[in-house]
Amino acid sequence: MRILFTLNSGTYGGMEQHVLDLVNTTVSAGNKVYVWCSEGAMGELYKNSGATVEYHRIKLDLDPIYIYSLFKFLRDNKIDIVHSHELKAGINTLIAAGLAGVRNRVTHTHTPISEWKISNFKKKFNSWFYSLVVNLLSSREVALTESRKRVKMDEGISEEKLIVIPNCVNYEQFSPELDSIQNSRKEIFQRYSIDSGAFIFGCVGRLTIEKGQDTLVKAFAEFMKKVEGENNIQLLLAGGGVRKEDIDKLCSTLNINNKVIITGVFEADGRERYYSAIDIFVLPSRAEGFGIVLLEAMSSGLPCICSDLEVLQEVGGSTCLYFDTDNFMDLADKMFFFYEKRSELGRLGESARNRVKELFSIENFSERYLNLYSELLNGGKK
Repeated sequence: MRILFTLNSGTYGGMEQHVLDLVNTTVSAGNKVYVWCSEGAMGELYKNSGATVEYHRIKLDLDPIYIYSLFKFLRDNKIDIVHSHELKAGINTLIAAGLAGVRNRVTHTHTPISEWKISNFKKKFNSWFYSLVVNLLSSREVALTESRKRVKMDEGISEEKLIVIPNCVNYEQFSPELDSIQNSRKEIFQRYSIDSGAFIFGCVGRLTIEKGQDTLVKAFAEFMKKVEGENNIQLLLAGGGVRKEDIDKLCSTLNINNKVIITGVFEADGRERYYSAIDIFVLPSRAEGFGIVLLEAMSSGLPCICSDLEVLQEVGGSTCLYFDTDNFMDLADKMFFFYEKRSELGRLGESARNRVKELFSIENFSERYLNLYSELLNGGKK
């Protein structure tokens, strides 16, 4: 089987990690795997996992140069299956694959378009156009959970096109072995000049409006009022992105910039070290396709507080604590509740690890995707 994955990104994120999991799965099964992506650190990880990588950036919503180049590549390399990720890659890849005669076409917008933080007109137009093209040209559209499937159906994608396959995480990579945790925690503390005895609330992810770090910063400022006099508490925002300057300004306005560490962009490989530095993980997202970082935090045995998005409740179940999305006062209350019970949260972390192992293993993920690809190659349709 000759498989091509397309995406219009090269930096680390949940979608990019998902593609890496797909590369590992398909290469391990003995397939010839290609990736078209933008330049960035993820390209090297795809290569190291055995994929042939080419760097191509989609510059226009409908990019004729990209479409023509991809058409030639698909034809010349006799690709059996194309699997595209997100809106631009999806539309352009479907058109190129149709022209090249590639019959097996899988598409996947990880966060449904109607939940993107863009204008209502753009959401409606993009949802309509994407659904139209998917219904006409895609073999299957992936949804990460049942709630994501329902939202995509509301956007206009035909139910017969949709298949639900959850994300996965390398459970062992984030296994909290005591020696490893202590060494990694010490390394991160030294790197960012954190006092060795500090208690850390932390979040891992790109600084974008969808990820809601501004809500977390406001909540942390309110939380610090509740624990006045306890000075050895800090907030770690592991990641960088377009909102870094805005978050810096917000921290200064709230007079907590000396309590907040923003790491900036870091290498995806070895990110488990950042979870080792965190005592309570917080995911304040306004929109999520799934929340791979939540799986990683759960695998690390961390107590987790999340916004009450339906998809995050599907992932975390009863092992996480949820706050009203965008309500920083409610989040501050939840942070204080967990902080007060910090010595009793180990059992919750263990339950979270067991949930990941049972529901979101690499083995389950691999089996379902390989079955999907085999079904398509054998002429199966849904």
